[in-house]
Amino acid sequence: MLVAFGICTWLSAFHSPLIDLDIWLRDFVDAHRPPWLATVLVYTNKLGQGGIVSAVALAVAAAVARARHTVRPMIAFLFMYGMAGLVLLLKLAFPRIYPHWPRPDPGPYADAAQALLYYPDRSQLGALGDSAVGAYPSGHVVNTFVWYGLLVLLVGALLTARQRRLLLVVPVVVVFFSTTYLGFHWLTDSVAGVFIGVLIVRIMQRMPWGTVRLPLWLEPERRLR
Repeated sequence: MLVAFGICTWLSAFHSPLIDLDIWLRDFVDAHRPPWLATVLVYTNKLGQGGIVSAVALAVAAAVARARHTVRPMIAFLFMYGMAGLVLLLKLAFPRIYPHWPRPDPGPYADAAQALLYYPDRSQLGALGDSAVGAYPSGHVVNTFVWYGLLVLLVGALLTARQRRLLLVVPVVVVFFSTTYLGFHWLTDSVAGVFIGVLIVRIMQRMPWGTVRLPLWLEPERRLR
């Protein structure tokens, strides 16, 4: 996943065929987006809204921690919160303007030269400043992997294998499609978000959450064992 992310990042840093695909798809969906579908997708895109989904994950983690009398679900939540926060560092490391820059509507919007990572002419950003260069990678896509993956970790024992797969896959597909179709992100932003999201979920799945040794002050009941 890291290699794939590196290749995607490299191809987004110069005028590659991937940039042409980004521009073509942005213009295509802009021309084929009926208002009713746009409204529906705006709401489905909230499945990847970090504040909303993380609040749900926090409530579930707290409920599981209370039911099992262990702090471990909360430790998992904090760990995943930190992993989700890494996407902010990536946005700073790989600045890129959004597909519909400059705002307000209507266009003309960013061309192929302006759509590259490290777009050099910051003087054209105007009042938007650095808020206009946070497109890469898609935080919504990464959030969807992180928080639904955590929900599967917390309550997966209550679900069938099919239900766990659906909870991991369906929200990602919906958010990937809506984020790209609405022009909130370039296609490559969403693809890069998938690479980072899969990496985070795989790390989460490999962590021995039930047996990893914690400080005694977090588990004082160990004194009684």
